[in-house]
Amino acid sequence: MTGPLRATAANHYPWGNGCDGWRLVDRPELSLREERLPPGGAEAPHYHRVSRQIFYVLAGELTIKVPGRILLAKVGEALEIPPGLGHLVQNNGPEDLRILLVSAPDTAGDRYPVEDHAAVPTDVAHHPMYWLQPTPDKISRSVETFSIGVEAAPG
Repeated sequence: MTGPLRATAANHYPWGNGCDGWRLVDRPELSLREERLPPGGAEAPHYHRVSRQIFYVLAGELTIKVPGRILLAKVGEALEIPPGLGHLVQNNGPEDLRILLVSAPDTAGDRYPVEDHAAVPTDVAHHPMYWLQPTPDKISRSVETFSIGVEAAPG
C-alpha cells in the first residue's frame, strides 16, 4: 500500500452524460472507482462476460435496471452485478449520486453493449437481457444458435 486513496484531478475521467469518475485502484485483477452521476445521469446498457461488479452508494440513490427488474440502493447499501447480466446504471434522484464501484477483474476489454448483438457470445445469448427488445436479427440468430424450428401461426 502506498498511502490513502483519493479522488484527484490526476485520476479523474469524464464519462457518460456529465458523469465523473476517479480511478482509485487500477489493476488487471481489481479496480476500485469513485463515480458521480448527476440527476438524470446514466450509462448505456451493457454486460461484462468476466467481470463481477459491486456498486456501493456513498450519496443519493442508485438505480440499476436488469432484465425484468429495477434494483434500488440507498446510502450505505450495495448492489452486485454478476458476469453476463446486462445492466443499466442511472441516477433517477434529485441530487448527485456518488458510488464506489468495485470490478473484479477490471472491466478493460470486457464491456459489451446490449444492442451489439454480434458481440453477444453464444454462452450468454440465452440470457433474459438479450431478449429485452426482440428484433428480427436476434430471433434469426437464436433460431440458428439453438436450432429452433419456426412455423407460421395457424389461421
